[in-house]
Amino acid sequence: MCLRAMTRTARAILPRYRYRQLWKKSRATVIVVDDDASVRRALRTQLQILGFNVLDFPSAEEFLVSEVPTGDACLLLDVYMPGMNGVELCRSLLASGRQLPTILISGHDDRQTRQMMRAANPIASLLKPFDEKNLLRAIRKALSNRSDTPH
Repeated sequence: MCLRAMTRTARAILPRYRYRQLWKKSRATVIVVDDDASVRRALRTQLQILGFNVLDFPSAEEFLVSEVPTGDACLLLDVYMPGMNGVELCRSLLASGRQLPTILISGHDDRQTRQMMRAANPIASLLKPFDEKNLLRAIRKALSNRSDTPH
């Protein structure tokens, strides 16, 4: 298949804004912390297509012992995980002086979860399943002072 035909096919399959994202690479890193491997894989793929560098961790504890990137980075963090939950991780980061703009995600939509999310004071909160548009909007907000965030 020639390049022209492949380009036409890609444009037909992918929405126009996503197609443009394939070619604009960001230097920003999105760090995904979620105990569900399938959620991590899906977010990694989606975020890489959107042009972000991605690091992912299955637990808050594994994230805490890792090297956190300096510079353009934000945290996409599940609220409910075994061991240290997302809200506790936010508190731990704040207490240690490691500041990362944080987006909390959860599959639970109840009063207790919403209160926990508000108490952690994230940049944004998303309920699973969330769409790509809302995810990208939250990441843009988290990285709002960065110039190379994909649009």
